[in-house]
Amino acid sequence: MFLAGILSIVLLTTKAKAHPFLSMFFVAVSMGVAYGIPAARLSDLVVQGFSKVLGYIAIIIVSATVMGKVMEETGATYVVSRTVLGLVGRGRSPVAAGLAGYILALPVMCCDTAFIMLSPLARALSVGSSYGLRLFTLALAAGTFTSFKLVYPAAPLFPATMFGADVSKVILLGVAASLPVFVAGLWLAYRLEGSADRAAPMGSEEYDRLADKYGSLPSPYASFAVIMVPIALIVARSLVPGLGALELVGSPVIALPIGVLVSLLLAWGRDPATVNGWISQGVSRSASILVIVGAGGVLGLILQEAGIGGILGGMSGGLGLPGLLVVFIIAALIKTGQGSSMVTMVTAPAIVLPLLPSLGVNPVMAAMAVSAGAMVCVNVNDSFFWVVTGFGEMDVGRGYRTITLMSVVLGLLALAVVAVIGPIVA
Repeated sequence: MFLAGILSIVLLTTKAKAHPFLSMFFVAVSMGVAYGIPAARLSDLVVQGFSKVLGYIAIIIVSATVMGKVMEETGATYVVSRTVLGLVGRGRSPVAAGLAGYILALPVMCCDTAFIMLSPLARALSVGSSYGLRLFTLALAAGTFTSFKLVYPAAPLFPATMFGADVSKVILLGVAASLPVFVAGLWLAYRLEGSADRAAPMGSEEYDRLADKYGSLPSPYASFAVIMVPIALIVARSLVPGLGALELVGSPVIALPIGVLVSLLLAWGRDPATVNGWISQGVSRSASILVIVGAGGVLGLILQEAGIGGILGGMSGGLGLPGLLVVFIIAALIKTGQGSSMVTMVTAPAIVLPLLPSLGVNPVMAAMAVSAGAMVCVNVNDSFFWVVTGFGEMDVGRGYRTITLMSVVLGLLALAVVAVIGPIVA
């Protein structure tokens, strides 16, 4: 029944193109009925599963999407990319594209959206470079993909919350793991497309003209502060425990809304109606994420009630595989089968949570193993595959040889790094 339920979610979201929320919700309820959970208890589990997860996550997700929208509309996105370009130099402009993607995927909380937001900048950079568009495409993909998958409060938010992991340790381990993975992604980008389709330098006027559409741009300090202030507060709370004021503002559910206030300083002097419109668009963008996460919470609670964790734990123990590898494989199989990172990030923890005691995996490392598994493997059932190949003007075959290959290598590398340094951090 468990395998049938998971397979149903995969088929409904891929073949039938059903919305992940409806697929996960009704499959979860159907599994509860099949397991023989009494009707009254099942309805209670639905409410508890939905509300328990969203009670914590909703504030963080809404805050992050609003921050991302304000940064996009005020030109802070452009300022970040321009600042990074100034630091690394135009001769290494693909690296600048990757770094900008790495930074901006955090507040946007979506590698697809971050990639699309920065794609005009990457295209303009390619015009002023001796490298072809495909290298910039892969470098930008490596940046957005890596930080979204590995750095809290992006995708690791979901498994960390469901596992009850220490947030500050998840941040530290995610950053530590993401840096070598990001460098490897840039190296792969150069190896795969660095010598292909090179074009003669054409100047940088097109990139510089992008600033015109924003009018008055915010300062680099203000632009980076939107991202760094919430993370700094969360980490500081962990480093200085027990400090009253820091206990409050360093909580993720307070730190992220503070980030929203910082982002609104970028819009100082703008028409309030316009700014409120941006906020509304950010809130709307978060709605789809929230309902998927809520359905994942329902699935997780029903699986716990059914006792499936003990069965799967016994099976995995019989295989003799390390617990961390079991967590990674479960996430990787779900991601490869149905394509959606969001569905993977809430479905895999729902399956793994009952297994953690028998697997003997620390919740922090388990959260990062899920995140690493969700990197494997980007293919045609993943929207990110089509976003990257479409912008990079690649056919499906080249997409498999580039972004798919990159995702597999980076996912395995992320698991290796987590396995090595995770015991130190966690």
